[in-house]
Amino acid sequence: MFKILFSSSMNMVLTIHFGDFVGAETVAAAKVVLADSRFTGKQKVLQDLRRVTSATLHDTDRAFVLQSSKVTKRFMDSKIALLYEAGNPVNQIHDERRARFSKAAAQPNKLHTTSFSDAAEWLGVDEKDLNTFIEQNFDPSE
Repeated sequence: MFKILFSSSMNMVLTIHFGDFVGAETVAAAKVVLADSRFTGKQKVLQDLRRVTSATLHDTDRAFVLQSSKVTKRFMDSKIALLYEAGNPVNQIHDERRARFSKAAAQPNKLHTTSFSDAAEWLGVDEKDLNTFIEQNFDPSE
């Protein structure tokens, strides 16, 4: 599951993934972002994966990756941070998914980190502002 948040003050799109990470969830989220009129292609992107509890390698075959690259290439000029929860066993599956995608298609400039501070710094936003924005706008029960 995922939720998309836009912050005009930080010039950022946040994709918060939580619970089960199902198949092509990143591509599904990217399609939602691209279809949103607020997306300009100039925003920074935070993919927050700290709340993911399970994931599989479904939808990582070469054909699927090549097809999805048509969607993800629209993010090539975006500065992206992928934020993981330290010690989460699901991170190994995310690593393998990334490796499979990287072999078959060009990837945008991304930071992979378990540090919220590092993600905020990489994206050029204030850590407190980012945390407050997430706390005020994300409720996984919605």
